[in-house]
Amino acid sequence: MPVDTAWSRPWSRCDEAENCKPSSSPYSAKYALTTTNKVLDVYGSNGVRGYNIGCSYQKTVDASSISVKAHSNHHHFIVNSFHGHAHNRCCQLQFHPLYQHGLGLEDLEMCECICSASNAIAPVIHHTSYFHWLQFINLHFQQWDSDWYLELSKFLYNNYKQALAIIDDLSPAIKELKLALNILDEDFEHWNMEEFEFLETLTEETDEYVEVMTFVEALQSLAKAE
Repeated sequence: MPVDTAWSRPWSRCDEAENCKPSSSPYSAKYALTTTNKVLDVYGSNGVRGYNIGCSYQKTVDASSISVKAHSNHHHFIVNSFHGHAHNRCCQLQFHPLYQHGLGLEDLEMCECICSASNAIAPVIHHTSYFHWLQFINLHFQQWDSDWYLELSKFLYNNYKQALAIIDDLSPAIKELKLALNILDEDFEHWNMEEFEFLETLTEETDEYVEVMTFVEALQSLAKAE
């Protein structure tokens, strides 16, 4: 994993955003690091993991005992799609799935779906003994695994159809806009890099931007008043 360029290394100011702050506990990352180590053993190189604080967790891995292992396997950490929108813009430009190659429609939010589904057993186990608490959770996830295994082919097929539909529907419009605006595919990535560099060097708001925001806020107030 390259770490010698400003674009590829973790954003040095990311800890300034509340959603990008790692825990202050020196032991809180041990479970995540153990999981990462296991993922590297099972899946090998060129992997990507989504994590709510994947931006700051990258630094944790870099400072850990598995740093060399993670880097040699070119393992990359990013932020889940839903949680990523709560991070600051510089963080999003580097770590949000929207700007990553190879993820396609994947939003990296499967754990949210799993946790949401498991809420259904909460009323059942709320007043049970510890044994029955574990028993019902185990039964729930056994059924979950069985159901999803049966639906796996359909899930992949529907995702494939959705991807093809998006390509078929949007490609003509994008091609038309590219011709009308005289832009190339490379320009999209270049704009992201320009935005990142601009935000990195922005130390304070200029008078021009303050005036623009004031004007927009005035328009919003006018719209509400009408």
